[in-house]
Parts: sequence; structure tokens; C-alpha cells
Amino acid sequence: MPSTKPVVFISSTAKDLAEHREAAARAARQAGFEYQIIEEFEAQSLNGAYPACMDKVSDCDVLVVLVAHRYGWVPADQPDPRLAKSITWLECEEALRMGKEVLTFVIDPDFKWPVELKEAYRATEALERGKLTQKVQKEIARNVKKLGELKTWLGGLGFRRTFTDAASVNSEVQDQLTKWLKRQHPDFLATAPSTAQEDPAEYLRQLCEQTRWIDIRGLQVGAGKAYRFGIDQLYIPLTIAGGEAATGPDAGRRSIPLEEARKYPRLLVEGDPGAGKTTFLRHTAFEMCCQPGSGFPVYIRIGDLEEHIANCRHQGQNNAPLNDHASSWLAHYLAAQAKDKLWNLSETFFQAKLQESGTMILLDGLDEASSARSRASLTRLVSGAVATYKNCRFVVTTRPQSYTGSARLPGFHEVKIGDLEPGAITAFLGHWSSCLFPGEPTKAAAHCEALSEALNARPAIRRMARNPVMLTALAVVHWNESRLPEQRAALYASITLWLVRARENRPGRETADRVLALLGHLALGMQTQAKGRITQVSKATAAAIIALQFREVADDDLKLERARAFLEAEEVDSGIFVTRGADLRFWHLTLQEYLAARTIAGLADAHQQSLLFQDERLYESEWREVMLLLGGTLIGQGSDKVDGLFGAMLGRLGEKPSLAEKARCVGLIGGMLSDLRPYSYNLPDPRYQRMLREVLEIFDREKSRGIDLQVGLAAAEALGQAGDPRLRLPKQKDYWVPIPGEKVLIGRYPVTVYEYALFLDDTESNAPRDWDEQSLHPNRPVVWVSWDDAHAYCDWAGVRLPTDAEWERAARGTEGRMYAWGDAPPSPELANYDDTKIGEASPVGLFPRGSTPDDIADLAGNVWEWVSDWYDETEVDRVLRGGSWYSYATFLRAADRGRSLPGGGNGSIGFRCAREVVL
Repeated sequence: MPSTKPVVFISSTAKDLAEHREAAARAARQAGFEYQIIEEFEAQSLNGAYPACMDKVSDCDVLVVLVAHRYGWVPADQPDPRLAKSITWLECEEALRMGKEVLTFVIDPDFKWPVELKEAYRATEALERGKLTQKVQKEIARNVKKLGELKTWLGGLGFRRTFTDAASVNSEVQDQLTKWLKRQHPDFLATAPSTAQEDPAEYLRQLCEQTRWIDIRGLQVGAGKAYRFGIDQLYIPLTIAGGEAATGPDAGRRSIPLEEARKYPRLLVEGDPGAGKTTFLRHTAFEMCCQPGSGFPVYIRIGDLEEHIANCRHQGQNNAPLNDHASSWLAHYLAAQAKDKLWNLSETFFQAKLQESGTMILLDGLDEASSARSRASLTRLVSGAVATYKNCRFVVTTRPQSYTGSARLPGFHEVKIGDLEPGAITAFLGHWSSCLFPGEPTKAAAHCEALSEALNARPAIRRMARNPVMLTALAVVHWNESRLPEQRAALYASITLWLVRARENRPGRETADRVLALLGHLALGMQTQAKGRITQVSKATAAAIIALQFREVADDDLKLERARAFLEAEEVDSGIFVTRGADLRFWHLTLQEYLAARTIAGLADAHQQSLLFQDERLYESEWREVMLLLGGTLIGQGSDKVDGLFGAMLGRLGEKPSLAEKARCVGLIGGMLSDLRPYSYNLPDPRYQRMLREVLEIFDREKSRGIDLQVGLAAAEALGQAGDPRLRLPKQKDYWVPIPGEKVLIGRYPVTVYEYALFLDDTESNAPRDWDEQSLHPNRPVVWVSWDDAHAYCDWAGVRLPTDAEWERAARGTEGRMYAWGDAPPSPELANYDDTKIGEASPVGLFPRGSTPDDIADLAGNVWEWVSDWYDETEVDRVLRGGSWYSYATFLRAADRGRSLPGGGNGSIGFRCAREVVL
């Protein structure tokens, strides 16, 4: 037996067995084989296709054949074309002729198989395309008959196993190839390395070191280097948005730590930019490395995985998985890392680990895939990995804006990271100050107090401080400058300036402004790649992007050389970007987005608009943060610059834009105006006010059909900021809707932030929690109100809370509907609940098709609503009705009842008013 690995040829039809064939290839690697596969489409494109396939068969030691419900390609150049044998049949015959074993795996006849993957379905496809000719019908009939003959022939070879899904193929093929080795080449097995002998100690040591630290960029300490904190020193536990239970004995009593969600075997963590997603995963990996017996951690940046796949494809690696979405890429990537980092671990070792129950796969940044297409492929990869590696646990992170459509992961428990709570902010400030003044508690306490006062001085800064990355940035700027800006773009301007000033000043070094300009062009170049935004780039490509900015050099080659030299110099101690081998990326994605916005702001108006409107990229999810930061950057050049951009956006719509186009534009402008609030900027263009009135149609039951939910949500938020004309007070007649069969009126909407603000202004009542944030959204339901708060509001307004029975009659109507809208089950177009994935309360009335026939809105989902009744005779809890944005579908039933302490409240509880009919 030669010292090289044995070779298995894997034969099957192509499209219907792609995942099964990949599973067989993975099984071959696990059993210690090399493998050969010729895809059907590849074989048909070869000159002399039949002999080329036979040559490949002759190079193998054993053949594995997979047969399901397709016959496959019939080569025209086979020895006897009248027999019409498929290439699979011919490959098996050639292997037998040369004395090689054929291991046959045939689909279990009782296994449910997609009808579109059966031979007979080809007739349906041809009919739909208008190509069902007599010739095609004869071919399909022949193939069905020949497929039966092939299976009978294979059954007579003496070896035959059945399979169902791809996982069963992996298990069966690996088992049979291992047995083949024992029969044919026991000497190979004796010399093959055993995964049991592979020691992951070095892997775990390096992962522990990789995740141990949090680097704080731009912090001026000592020699001016980036300061490094231990992750266990600075990390503060995060909480789940809306994490308080709204029903049951614990309602309203506690927040749910994000760590508790790790109990779910499939966890998807959504978080806004800077919410702490990466730090959460790194802290999880660090804990597992440091705690023996807690499991085996696998931490992978999805951007790195995507790049690995692209590199393997570019290099044409023969041992790489067949499809870009194959689950075996995980082990393949880890094996490549092991080789590069000297872990002395094999791909087989990682394949084994990925099948163990103690393994946790931490996949960071699904949103950072280079394009929507790539994100969909990577999502499919993760879904396949979940099906293949059923025993291990998965945690995936993403920004919510990118987690839509084909990028969604079925079967995952989804949570969203909430804003930092006051206690968490206080804890961070304490940790931060102690790290800055180790062993000096007096100085640490003084600094903590000063920083806390600065953070609480202004509402805008308090809001920014609820985001972990923004809180850290605020702490850095306060340390460096003893002041804090009030707007996000201004904060990032301070951070990036300090980052470049933190470098060592050496002769010939570019100035700080020049560094920011060059990195800004790099950021913009990464945002505007032909295939979509990228978040990691090769150093060669990065140099090519910025080379044109060295205008003082005439020769193109010298420009490129200067660009490379600049990147090499900044690589040494720049805090703005980090390097990974031959690649680089910005330290945080938001820095890339800010620097891109900064660069766009410096362009001439015509160039700026041409760039933004190309392919309507300004409305893409990957560009939203850039656009929000662009407004805050342009305002520094004067209000007229912002006026010009908004005017161009409005003018671009033309004379008769659709409702969807108007809503999309209004939503983006509204988001940008929100970021400009600290500057008291007002948009003077009358077209915006007119369009705000026109987009009220998003609340119309019929006209809103077809409007993307995120587009409608953004437009509704813009209306709230501009003054939503739908909002009323209880003293106004059209505030009310009669309850069928009752002499009672009920509020059309839950009580809004707009209404509650008037109550607070007129009384000495305490503002509810998160009021700074809530006040930015006047047309959302007010939340964090206790039953007592709701009762006090009703007393002030001269109304009352509805009774339990009245609320239910309003929702069920006289006909006894199951849900407010009728008996159809909940769906994301009917209500804001868990499946809708908004992750917080939404503007009232955003789901018009979910209103009652009488147009009472939001009785299902959005927020739980207090009613006047006690839950039971114990008189401990009050009744809650309707479910919320955080609730499962079952809680949206009109008859469902929740409960909570009357003194409690959370981010998913509000209320609405009722009153008797006034005759």
C-alpha cells in the first residue's frame, strides 16, 4: 500500500444530491481518503466527456455511488448509445471492470423526497416553460424506466445500503469506507493518526489569549499606546431587550441576562452597532477556555470564514468542500487555521469535535458578509451545519437590519441585546476607573464620579451612554479631553482624531489629518465595492484603493508603493484598523462607516449625490449607518450642505413616486434628522412636510399592502418626530371608538408617549424609566408604566382603565373573534410580536390589517395593556391584555390574560383608556 491516502470516486447525479454528495466527500475525508468527483455540468462540458470520466474512475481505489430519484446525464459518446446508460451506471461498470469495489447507497423508498427532485417532475418543468415536446416526453419515460433498471442492477452487486438525509449519508459512507480499509489495507489504518491522540491544549491557550483582552483605542495613558484591559476586568453583563417576563409570577421583577440565553442550543443574538455582540462572544469563549469541563469553544468571525472560502475557490484547492454553503467548511477553515497557527490538530479532529455535545460554535457577525448574496450563502452554510452537527450548540450574532429574508436562520431562538441599564453603566464606570487607577481607590472613585456627572449632564449623552461601544468611546474622550460631545458623528470625530494622534511621531510620518483622509478613502472604497460592502480587505487591494490619493507622485507604480508603505507604517500602532495576516479591517465596523461618511461629506455636491444615488445604495441596510453619520458630519459645514442633500433626495423621487418610494425616503430623512437633533436643525424644504402627510397612507388597511415593514416603520418614526397628525387626547371626540354591545368607548390606540408627556408636564409625577429615549418616539405607546401610573394618568385625563371584560369585548367583537382582526393566525403583517422581529414597541397603528373591523388598533401585540381588574381573588397581580412585541403568537389571542404586580412595569407594558358613552 503506498504511503499516500487512498482515493474514493464519488458518483451521483448533480442537482438533486448536491448536499448528499458533499456529505459523502466529508465522510471520505473523515475516513482518511482523498476523493474525486466530477459534477454533471462539468462532465458535459469536457471534450471527450465519456473517456475523461472513465480516466478519473481508473485513478481511484474504490467507488461510492449515490442514487435517488433522478437518472442523470446520458453521454452520447458511450460505447453503445442504444443502451442509454447514465454516466453513473457507466462509472460503476468501469470500476467493476478494473476490479475495484463499488459501494452502493440508494435512497430509502419510504423516505419523503421533494417531488421537484424526481425524474418525472422534469415533465412539469418542461410544460411550465412551454418545452414539453414529444422528444422530451420520450426521454423522461425512458429515464424513469432505466432508473428502475439501474437500481435493480446495483442491487445485484452484493453490497447495498439505503440513505435518507445528508447526515445519514455521512454516517453510512464513513462507516463503510472504514470497513473497506480494514478489508483492503489494514496497514494504512495502523499508520493513520488518531484524533484521540491530538491535544487541543495549544489551540485553547491561543484562543484564551485571543479573547482575554479588550483593547481600548485612543486612550492617552503613559507612552501613548493603545491601552489593554482584561476582559474579565471590564466586561459587564448584557441584558435581553424586553427581557422582563410579562406574565407569570416573575412579571416585571427582573431583567434577563444575555448569558441565560446560552441555554438554548441554537441562539441568534441581534444587536445594534456597538451593542456588545462581539465582546459577548469573546467573553463566552474566554470563560470556556478558563473553566475546565465547561465545553469546547469554537470562535469564528464569519467575515474570516467567507474570506477563507473565497481564497480556496481562487486557489482551486482540490480538497475543499464542493459548495460554498457546505457545512464542512467549518472544519476545513479550522484545519487551515491549525496549520497556520501550529495547533497540531487535523480536520478530522475538528469534525469529531463539531459532533460532540460539549462544543459551542460561536459565529460572529453574520451582517458583516460582503454582500446580501454572500450573507444568504453563509446563512445556508450555518443552517446546514446545524443539521449536520446536531449535538453541539450554536450562537450567531448579527445586526438586525441585515437579518432579513434569505439571511434568516430557521430554528434559532432569537434575542436582541437591550440598551445598558443604569446599574450596568454604573458598574462599567467603576470597572473603568479602577482599571485606570489600579491600587488607587481614592483616585478611581474621584474619576468615576466626574465621569458619571459628565455622562448625566445632557440627555443626548445619556442616550449615547446606553450603547457599550459609545459608552467606552465617551469614557475615552472624557479622559483625553475632559469634555463630551453631544452628537454621534462629533463623538466619532473626537475618537478617530485621538486614535491617529496616539501614534508615535516619526520623521516622514503622515499628519493626523492626512491619515484620516487616506483611511476615509479606504473606508469608502470598502463600502462601494462592485459586489457590495466589504468589511475586510487584502492589504494589496487596500493599497490599490488609496493609491490614487498620492497625487504628488506621477508614476502609478510609485503611487502603489507609497500606499503600501503608508499601510505598513499605520499597521505598527494604528488604533483605527487591525491586521489579520495579509488582510486588514477597521477596529470596529462603525469606524469604517463614520470614515466613509466623513469622506463623502468632503466631496463636491454633484460627486456626493452621484455616489449615493448609484443603484439607490443610500437606502441599502449596509449604508444606513453611513447616511445617519453623514448628516451629522455635513452639519459641521453648515446647514445649507444638509439642505442640499435632503433636497436632492426629495427631488430624486420625481413627480409621481409610489407610496413605497415616499415611505423609504421619509424614513431615511427622519432617521438622519433624529441624529441632527442636538443641532436644532429644521428641514425647510416644503416637499418633506407634504410627503409626511402623504405617507400617512402606510396606516391605511388597503393602501399599505406591499410596503416593506422596515420601510413603513422608519416612515412612521419620521412622522412621530415631525408631529404625527393622528395623535389625539382623550378630550377629543375622534380619540374614541365604541365597544360593540357596550355603552363604553375605548381608545383607538394605546396611550402614546406624546400624551403621557403632557401628563408629566402638568403634574408632579415621576417620569417612567428610559424617558429620555421614549421621548424621542412620541407616537409609540408609553412603556415602563406601572398599573398605578396608568391609573394616575386616567384620573388626570378624566377617564378610566377598561375592565377586563370590556377590553375582551373590544377585541373579540360581538361575533367572538379569536384575534382582534378575526380568526386567521398571527403573521408579521398583522401585529408586532416575537415573529415580527422589530424588537421593541412600534408606532401605534403600524399594522392596520391587524386592527379590529371597527379600527381599534394594536389590541394584539405591540404592548401589553393594563386593565382595571385583579387577576384573581388573591388581589396580588393586575390583569394584562393583548401580548406585546416580545410575546409569542399564543399570547395575542383576544381571550388570553397576562398578569403582573401593579407596582411593576417593563419595556413591553403600556395601557389604553376607556370611558362611558356620553349621551
